[in-house]
Amino acid sequence: MTSNESAGSPACTGSPAGTGSPGSPEPTERVRVVVYLRAPEDGTEPLERAYREISWVRPDTVPGLLRSELLRDVDRPGEFALHGEWESLEAYRAWQFGPDHKDSPSALRSFQDRSRGRHYAVYGITSEEE
Repeated sequence: MTSNESAGSPACTGSPAGTGSPGSPEPTERVRVVVYLRAPEDGTEPLERAYREISWVRPDTVPGLLRSELLRDVDRPGEFALHGEWESLEAYRAWQFGPDHKDSPSALRSFQDRSRGRHYAVYGITSEEE
């Protein structure tokens, strides 16, 4: 992701790679990042358009980003989640704290859903079926 989030977003919060609580993913393990989003009252098109227009959601533009997708809640159509899969926590943190991300406000920032408290989460994969 070459970015676009700003203060208070996954770009500017969290701890550097290799730090964290027991049970945290190791810096070399794959992680998934979820950013919770909410569409404006007048419809979902502005949020969907913003997602399509930002460059950092395309894996070929950001080292370590394996995939990115915008998910819509089937029971609450105005709620979305931006899901990114990263090859490692280290790759995600390098992007998260890097200048391409930190210095550019995101087109999605105004859609971040802060009603649930923290508007994003970084998940380590603890179990996976092949």
